[in-house]
Amino acid sequence: MSSKRGEEKKGKKMWKLFCDRGRQVWKFVDASAEDLALGIDQDSVRAEFDVNKNPNSGDKIYRQYMVAKNYEELKVDDAELDLPKDELGRKAAKAALEAINFYKALQDEDGHWPGDYGGPMFLMPGLIFTCHITGTPLPAEKRKEMVRYLHNHQHKDGGWALHIQGHSTMMGTVLNYVALRVLGESSESESAKRGRKWIRANGGAVGIPSWGKFWLATLGLFEWDGLNSMLPELWLLPTFLPFHPSRFWCHCRMVYLPMAYCYGHRVTGEITPLILELRSEIFTQDYDSIAWSSIRSNVCKIDMYKPHHWLLKGVFAASNFFEKYLAFGVVRKRALDFIEEYINAEDEQTKHVDIGPVNKAINMLCVWHAQGPQSKAFRKHVARVDDYLWIAEDGMKMQGYNGSQLWDTAFATQAIIETGYAPMFPDMIRKAYKYFECAQVREDVPDREKFFRHISNGAWPFSTRDHGWPISDCTAEGLRAVLDVHEHGLVPAKEQVIDDQRIFDAVNVMMSFQNADGGLPTYELQRCPAWLDVINPSEIFVDIISDISYVELTSTVLQALVRIRRKYPEHRPAEIDQAIARGVKFIKSIQRKDGSWYGSWAVCFCYGTWFGVEGLIAAGEAHDSPAVRNACKFLVSKQRADGGWSESYKSSELKEYTESDDSMVVNTGWALLALMRAKYPDMAPIRRGIHFLLSRQHKNGDWSQEAISGVFNGNCMITYTAYRNVFPLWALGRYANLMRQQDKEMN
Repeated sequence: MSSKRGEEKKGKKMWKLFCDRGRQVWKFVDASAEDLALGIDQDSVRAEFDVNKNPNSGDKIYRQYMVAKNYEELKVDDAELDLPKDELGRKAAKAALEAINFYKALQDEDGHWPGDYGGPMFLMPGLIFTCHITGTPLPAEKRKEMVRYLHNHQHKDGGWALHIQGHSTMMGTVLNYVALRVLGESSESESAKRGRKWIRANGGAVGIPSWGKFWLATLGLFEWDGLNSMLPELWLLPTFLPFHPSRFWCHCRMVYLPMAYCYGHRVTGEITPLILELRSEIFTQDYDSIAWSSIRSNVCKIDMYKPHHWLLKGVFAASNFFEKYLAFGVVRKRALDFIEEYINAEDEQTKHVDIGPVNKAINMLCVWHAQGPQSKAFRKHVARVDDYLWIAEDGMKMQGYNGSQLWDTAFATQAIIETGYAPMFPDMIRKAYKYFECAQVREDVPDREKFFRHISNGAWPFSTRDHGWPISDCTAEGLRAVLDVHEHGLVPAKEQVIDDQRIFDAVNVMMSFQNADGGLPTYELQRCPAWLDVINPSEIFVDIISDISYVELTSTVLQALVRIRRKYPEHRPAEIDQAIARGVKFIKSIQRKDGSWYGSWAVCFCYGTWFGVEGLIAAGEAHDSPAVRNACKFLVSKQRADGGWSESYKSSELKEYTESDDSMVVNTGWALLALMRAKYPDMAPIRRGIHFLLSRQHKNGDWSQEAISGVFNGNCMITYTAYRNVFPLWALGRYANLMRQQDKEMN
C-alpha cells in the first residue's frame, strides 16, 4: 500500500510558472521531489474559489507554491527597527515590515513580481478561435483549465460578462459560449443549455457588438456582409488627415489594422459540422434567412456603452457604399499589402508578443492566412501564445497584456524603499534592480516613422523589454524606482549599471510625450482631437481614438522630472522647469469641482486623486492650497465608519463616485497616501485608515484579494493582484515615517 502511494506521489503533476527576463510561461510538469516536499495541493485552492463570494482570484496557485518555497517567518528584535514612539506608528512599522517579508517570497529570481493580470472575459475566446481556425492544438490540460475558468465565471442567469465583475452581456455570453463549444463542451451540458437560453432570451447573436461580429465572421458564424466595412483603403489616405488610422490611439489602430486585413480578405475558417451546429444554437432565426446587411449596426441594449453618434452613422453609410461599389482592384490590393507589411513589422518589433491580447490573436490569424501554418512567422506566433496565459485557482485565463511585470515591480520597489526597511532585504532589491536594467528599452524600433511609432530608446514598458512599447508613466515609475535604489545606496556602485546616459534617455522619452495641453498620454503624443471619439465604432469602450492626457500619467512624469531636476540640476533645466509648470497647470485644469480627479486606469476617484495630490505636491504646490485642500476634503468625505474607503468599479463606468459594499485595502491605501502626502492637518481620519489596514492584514503579512481594482477605457475592469500588497504596505510605511518625523521634531 505504501509503495502504491509512493508511486502516485512520484507521478504527480502540477502547474509551475517559469520566468525569464520577465517572460512568464506556465507549464504542466512532473512535480519534483522538492515540490512534493513542499506539500503543494493545487486542487485544494481550486476548491476554495467561490465566484459568488468573490469573482476575483487570489492568485493562489502561484502564491501557494512561492510561499511554501520561500516564506520564512521574520525574526527581528524591535530594537533593530527604529520604531516610532506612537503606538499606532509602531504597529504600522512592524506591519509594513511583515508585509515586505511576505512579498519577498513572491519575487521571481529574475527580479520581477509575477501576478494575475486577468479580468476581461472577451480576450480568451479570440485566442481559442484563432487556434481552432489555424489548427493550432491546445493541450488537454490547457483546455481543461480554460473550461474551468469559463464555468467558474458563468453567471447564475446563464450569461457571461465583459469582465469578471460585470453583468451578463451579449458580447461576453456569445463569445464564451462558442469558446466552450470549440473546446469540446457538449451542447447538452447544463452550462451550454443555460448559456444558450440567455443568448436566445436576449435576441440572439445578431445583437453582438462589432468586435464580437468580427470574431464570429472569422469562424463562419456570421457573414462578413453583416459587418460595417472596415475599409482597408483608409491606410492609403494622406496621413495629415485627422482621421487617418495612424493618428488613432495605438491600441485602437493595432486592433483595427489586422481586423481590416481579415475583413478585406474575408478570412474564414473551415465550415465544420460544429460550426453548422453553432449556427443553429446562437441565433433565434434560421441562419440562412438572416438579412445580414440590415444588422450591421444592431447591438444589444445590454451591451451598448458607447452609442453610435450621428457622425459615425454617416461614416458607416459612406464606407458601406464604398465597399459595395468601389472596393476592388489595385487600390484594395495596395491597401491590404501595406496592412500585411505593417502587421509583420508589429510582430517583429515585439518579438511576436504584440501590443496586446486582441491584436496578438488577430495578427496570428493574419500571418496564418498570408504565410501559412508552416511559416517561420506563424511558428513564432505560436511560441508566444503562452506569454498571455495565466493560471489561478479559477482556471486558465488570457491576461490583458503579457503581464504587468515592470509596473508592479516599480511600485513595489518604491513602496519598500520608502518604509526604510529595504536594507534588511538586500537580495530582493538587487534582483528588482536587475529587472529594471533588463527591461529598459535600449533602441528605437526599425522603420519607426514608416510604421507610425514614437521613440522608444530609454523607455520602460508596462511588462517586458521584448514587448517594448514605450509608455510615459511606466518610464517614470521605472526611473523613480531606479533613482530610489541609487540614492539610498541599495546596490553597490559597481552594480549601478543604469548610468547617467540611460537615465537621460528615459528623461528624453518622458519629455517627448508631453501633449499640447501640458498633460501626458500613454504611448504616443495625441495625434487627433479628442472629439473624434464620436466615430469610435467599438460600442463597448470609450476614449479609444485619441491618446489623450491623464492625471495619473501627468503626475508620475512630473514626480520623476522633479527628482531629475534635484539630482541633475544641469540637465535641460529650462525645458524641465517648463514641462513641470505645464503639467501642474493641466492637473489643476481637470480637477473636479468636488476636489477629486477621475482615474482612468484604476478604480477610480481614490486612485486619480492620489495621483493628483502627489503630482502637485512634488511640483511645489503648497499643502494648504485650494487644489490640495479640496482634494483632501473629498477623500475624507468618502471615508467609511470602519476607517476604510470603498469604491466600486461602477465609478469608472458612471464617472461618479460609487461605493462598493465593503471597504477595501487598495482604495484605502491610495486615499491614505494622498492625505499623508498632503500633510492633512487632522490625523484622526488617517489613524482610522491605518487601523483599518492593520485589521485586514493576515498574520503572515499578506492581505486578502478583494474587489477588482484596474480598469481601461471606462467599461472594462482588470485585475492587479499585486495592489493588495503594495499599497497597504506603502501607506503603513509612510505613516510610520510620519510618526518618526514627529518624534524628531519633538526632540
